[in-house]
Amino acid sequence: MTSPALRHRAARALEAFLRLTETGEEWHAADRAVALHCLASHAPAFFEAHGLEPRLYQALERLAQVPSDLPAGLGWEVVMARLDAHYFRALYGLPRPGLPRADVERAIASVARESALAGWVLAELAQALGLDVEVPEPVGLVDAERTYWRTHQVLLWTSYLRDPLEAEGAEAALDELERTAPMRLVLGQIDAGAEMVFCLQAGGRRLDPALVEALAATQRDDGSFREEDDDGPREHAHTTAVCLIALAFEGEAPAA
Repeated sequence: MTSPALRHRAARALEAFLRLTETGEEWHAADRAVALHCLASHAPAFFEAHGLEPRLYQALERLAQVPSDLPAGLGWEVVMARLDAHYFRALYGLPRPGLPRADVERAIASVARESALAGWVLAELAQALGLDVEVPEPVGLVDAERTYWRTHQVLLWTSYLRDPLEAEGAEAALDELERTAPMRLVLGQIDAGAEMVFCLQAGGRRLDPALVEALAATQRDDGSFREEDDDGPREHAHTTAVCLIALAFEGEAPAA
């Protein structure tokens, strides 16, 4: 698939993503800021061509309205959105309220009882914010869950694609992603597959064009991306976001 064709697909995905996240949901506010932040560093020409800098700073300002309290009983998506709000405002040096460590620890423990992977991500975000919390070991992960662990290692190591990938263990993570990426897409795991693609891009790995074409071919008529068995608007927007990031990068590649 040519670079212009990929740029067109990425542009349609951007329109769909912005439409899907124009809601009052906390997780949509967080996902919009995350995606625009990633595009700024990972696909800078696309980011500039679409005039996304004002939208990024609007998204970061919107994060200031996301609550910081973490009462018992919050779902992992809401806890993640609230920690994401702190993390991304911190990356840009923007003011944010304090986070009580005891509340964060309680929220992480509650989430980790349901999902070791989600608990691990939350604890890593909390540590990045300077909180001395214990990071639960994500043991026993297989298939898509193990993929998400590897891709989120890359995201955290690079401050969500902003920084070079130079961490110890990065090559092993990339090797694993490279081996298993085709299978994720064969199984229809578009969200995980797209994250694998942009992590491999960030690590400088050469991608099989067929892998990118397989991902692009899953785009829907409205420009969005969605897995057949996703269970809500958060998943729909997230899958569209990660596919957007992957295709925007490929669309910047010089013609062969």
